[in-house]
Amino acid sequence: MDTFLTLNQLQQTLKQHNILPRKELGQNFLIDRNIRDKILSFAEIAKDDIFVEIGPGLGALTGSLVERASFVYAYEKDKKLASILKARLSGIQNVRIEEKDFLELEWNTLKFKNKIKIIGNLPYYIATPILFELLKFRQFWKMAVVMIPEDVAKRIVAKTGDKNFGFISAVFALLTSCSICYRIPCCVFYPEPEIKSVVMKIIPKAKTKIEIKDPKAVWSILPRLFVQRRKTILNVLSKSFRMDKKIILSILESLQINPVLRSHQLKLEEVVKIAEQIAKMKEIQNIN
Repeated sequence: MDTFLTLNQLQQTLKQHNILPRKELGQNFLIDRNIRDKILSFAEIAKDDIFVEIGPGLGALTGSLVERASFVYAYEKDKKLASILKARLSGIQNVRIEEKDFLELEWNTLKFKNKIKIIGNLPYYIATPILFELLKFRQFWKMAVVMIPEDVAKRIVAKTGDKNFGFISAVFALLTSCSICYRIPCCVFYPEPEIKSVVMKIIPKAKTKIEIKDPKAVWSILPRLFVQRRKTILNVLSKSFRMDKKIILSILESLQINPVLRSHQLKLEEVVKIAEQIAKMKEIQNIN
């Protein structure tokens, strides 16, 4: 069942149910069928796929997913939208509309035989928290195709030397393979968003790109390597971890890392090595 709505159909539905799209929730509805088809093509849908859809809205993607995949779990936070979509898909056996915030999903209760796929138009205001939630539970899924703000996507795929390279770039590079599939024009949404968006495909890696000996320590330290981006890595580390510059300098010299580099100029391997060495030093000196 195709649940896609044209602009006229969408406006009539919203009016009928007395719904005004909520800007604060990033409610921008896809109204271009060609773009819908392009997004779905990136998901490489197979008959045995199980999908979790984030923010289905009124079903621009949902109906096609239901027709082509094994099962679809759609998480819609807005009660009115969830209710309408449930009614539109009533009687369909391979879909469940959950009136629930995706971030409330209890991943450890899932009992799927195979890894699932993720798809959705992530609300702009909460796209980054959702992406990190996906990373946290990446053992449950094999692919995510998501629409996210272009500026977030650029930071995710940024490489060493790029001004956008930071914590989110390093984490996603270590744990996933990411690519920007398509830039979406604002005019294909109603109402038109002020923020440009892209379709991004994310595939978790079976193993991290670089060996990490102490993952817990590295993940706790990494964010602090990318604060005060204009300062040298020597000054950033000294201030962030309240350690004497001489100690930091000795660590960097042992790793053959130039202390005057900025954090965005560090190679991925150097980022991990610094984090591991800082973790060891913190343990020795009992520094928070």
